[in-house]
Amino acid sequence: MVGALAVLVASIAGCGLPKTDDGGFDDISMADLGAVEAQINRMLHALFPDLSEDELAEIRVSLDLEDVLALRDELDAIRESVEEFSAALFVSAEERVAEREMDLADHNDGFPEGLAAIGHVCRYDQAAEHAEIDLSGVLNGQEGVLLTEDMISVTIDGEPHDFTLSCLSNGPTVDIVFLIDITGSMSNVIDSVRDSVVDFVDVIASSGLEGTLSIVTFQDTVGVNRTFQQTAPANDYERSPFFAPVDIASASAIAELRSFVNRLEANRGADAPENLAGAIDFARNSVIGYEAGSTDPRAPNVIGDGRQDPAGTAPFPPLRSEHQVFVVLTDVTFHGDDRTDRNSSLEAAFVPRDAADILGSLHETRTVVHVSDPSWSDASLDTTDSSVDADYWAVHTGGVGEDTVLGYSLVDLELVVVAEETGLFDITLDTILSSSCNLDLDVQLDASAEVSLELNVEDLSFTTDLTVVRF
Repeated sequence: MVGALAVLVASIAGCGLPKTDDGGFDDISMADLGAVEAQINRMLHALFPDLSEDELAEIRVSLDLEDVLALRDELDAIRESVEEFSAALFVSAEERVAEREMDLADHNDGFPEGLAAIGHVCRYDQAAEHAEIDLSGVLNGQEGVLLTEDMISVTIDGEPHDFTLSCLSNGPTVDIVFLIDITGSMSNVIDSVRDSVVDFVDVIASSGLEGTLSIVTFQDTVGVNRTFQQTAPANDYERSPFFAPVDIASASAIAELRSFVNRLEANRGADAPENLAGAIDFARNSVIGYEAGSTDPRAPNVIGDGRQDPAGTAPFPPLRSEHQVFVVLTDVTFHGDDRTDRNSSLEAAFVPRDAADILGSLHETRTVVHVSDPSWSDASLDTTDSSVDADYWAVHTGGVGEDTVLGYSLVDLELVVVAEETGLFDITLDTILSSSCNLDLDVQLDASAEVSLELNVEDLSFTTDLTVVRF
């Protein structure tokens, strides 16, 4: 009781209540407590100006006086420190988009000039002797194309082969996970990112797609499920809150997801590469790095199994739909395989597994990754480097995001930033998803097999040789 009173008195002092001549406090009356309550409400408004009255009221219930003052001190210091960092890393998006429009004026704004599958890969399960061709976005110019089997032919070593077609627009369930970089360099674009994600959520919720939506955020940590409206996590780990998968058809759950997105902040982060690899592993497998001390040096550290869970982390629920689509939003590269807690800002508990191990799990679970990063953030795709282009995940899973036309992709982060009344994702990404299809083939593919795909839509055709990924 004495401790609680001390906190109350100290908090009142911080809120500026009147003192007596000898430096003490007047008796704490209901009026004084009311003044404290009003001051706390003003502080919350100042700390989180983008939140609604209902959202602030919900937060207020879970915070005491000491928490609010600690949040004020922490967030004020963080926001001041990241402002310069953010400005240095992300120059005017308007300027970049203007330059982009000029560069792509003669190239249909970066869209295909005709019919094309803008993302594709062939995965081959050697044990099951089963292949799957993923087509992420089939466009005719800027319009999505709804494929039917008669529009498609697949040849293996020059011979036609049967397949079974399924397209997201026709009902297979899909888990859509947004992976959002919330480090300091994202601070001057996080408002646009929030708006674009919320706009996309609204479109998907009314689209007829079946499945789930969820959010995973990342800094150098992943899975530290503390929001920015809660006090700092144990061991001063960076926050990386997540929102577990909810049914797209549940209006109440989708409303909660929107509120979660609106509460996101971007702060902290000590170096440029971030822990995107760890975020993907966490969302896909609820895994954070390797399990220390295991007899298998590559054994994954599964969160939620009661062993070696970093303080403050919680497991991410399994994804159980027929298809999984990850959407990454980041403004920098991710840590390559040589990173440790000694040569980077990563904490030892959050050093992710090697990219090849994570990528293998994506292929096994038929997960496609789309990447929205700045066109200027162009780095090597070699994971032995210390800093790797985020496009690595799109390139190797058949997703969209590779800088294919004059160094630009269809989902460059600059486009998200300058979006006004609508976001990028409720337009471009919705078109990509609604035209995404999968072809299943029971087939034996030897190491030298050549797989080709041909699309014919009216008088247009598209042909490509597919990269075969074996696992």
